[in-house]
Amino acid sequence: MRLPSIAIGCACLLGTSVTAPAADVQSISRLAAGPDDVLFVADWRTARIHAIALPAAPHRASEPFNIVDLDALLSNQLGGAKITVEDMSVRPGTGEVYVAVSYGTAKSPALFVVTSDRKARLFNLKAAKSTSMALRNAPDTDEKFWKETPERSFTVTDMKWRDGELFVAGLSNQDFSSTLRRVKYPFDTQQSMTSVEIYHAGHNQVETRAPIRAMSFANLGGKPYLVAAYNCTPLVLIPLEDLKDGAHVRGKTVAELGYGNTPADMISYTRKVNGKVEDYLMLVNFERGSNVIPVSELEAANARPGLQSAVPYGQIYGLDVAQAPLVGTMRLDNLDDSSFIVVRRMLEKDELQLVSIDKDLSFRLSDHISEYAFRQYSFKGNTYQLQNTKPRQDILLKAEGFPDLIKPNE
Repeated sequence: MRLPSIAIGCACLLGTSVTAPAADVQSISRLAAGPDDVLFVADWRTARIHAIALPAAPHRASEPFNIVDLDALLSNQLGGAKITVEDMSVRPGTGEVYVAVSYGTAKSPALFVVTSDRKARLFNLKAAKSTSMALRNAPDTDEKFWKETPERSFTVTDMKWRDGELFVAGLSNQDFSSTLRRVKYPFDTQQSMTSVEIYHAGHNQVETRAPIRAMSFANLGGKPYLVAAYNCTPLVLIPLEDLKDGAHVRGKTVAELGYGNTPADMISYTRKVNGKVEDYLMLVNFERGSNVIPVSELEAANARPGLQSAVPYGQIYGLDVAQAPLVGTMRLDNLDDSSFIVVRRMLEKDELQLVSIDKDLSFRLSDHISEYAFRQYSFKGNTYQLQNTKPRQDILLKAEGFPDLIKPNE
């Protein structure tokens, strides 16, 4: 039975904003680049969002990243401790990438600044100037999923900065626990909090607890929407104008992109198609390949009724999306107009890597041993290969650090 959409009227929820000379960061679940040299850090253990003031950095064009031993590069600075990457964020215009990890048996937080020249600097969180805001009605239970993962660690599952606001997805301690918060920055004493439900066509039920796992934004019909992906990969649209303080909203489920999967990250980007710039979303997943989602597909889906009946397990339904070969990607961001940057576990080699990837093809040539990789292979006399394949390969070889392997045209 469908639950009715109801409004829970209340005044803006008050939060606590604190200015501090140093950030008391006890955990890191998500990062988001903010305005004016600010990095937002979600701390689930204290249920706070920290706004870290970053030191000034010169403007620098981005360079390709080819760090294939990220594990050792970071772990060596933490006494060889085992690390888990929690999130990654590009600092726009600086060539710097911030990588958050937890390490050791206590899962202590650490933040690194990594650059394309394979240098990693441990960022001193205790010395950083910051302000912070407490997230009201944060989970306060000691429950653990599968006897291992604290429910409180889902206080913030994704976080994005947009037009002067920080959008924070995660859980609350309310009956409808799936929650989307909107926080103004600089922080004040108010934050907006909306509970969100969806119809999950793969499960054939209305769901109010499972949180958004990855999100981004799209303009559809001239209006801004939140695009949200959930566990087992229903894709949902919510008008931003509906995300009001105290409201309970139902997102519109427009697609099912595969069961048995946890979305890892989602970003908006553009690329040229037949000479025209088109808008896309890239959704990367922990258990499935990545989804290239044209915003035009979302526009068409939004004009139709949302999914209202069960979709069989294994069926991809609702959107015509392409697959990108980004298996193993844990986090991604826009490095620049032409490249993504990803933290990935290269499965074939079992390597933790921080690498840039061309947006046009969304893959790295050096991952593959194909016909083209053999020394004896020649493009000579093959018009199709010279016109369609070789120019792209030459770009990738330069970006991936193999300019000496570019083959002659003749």
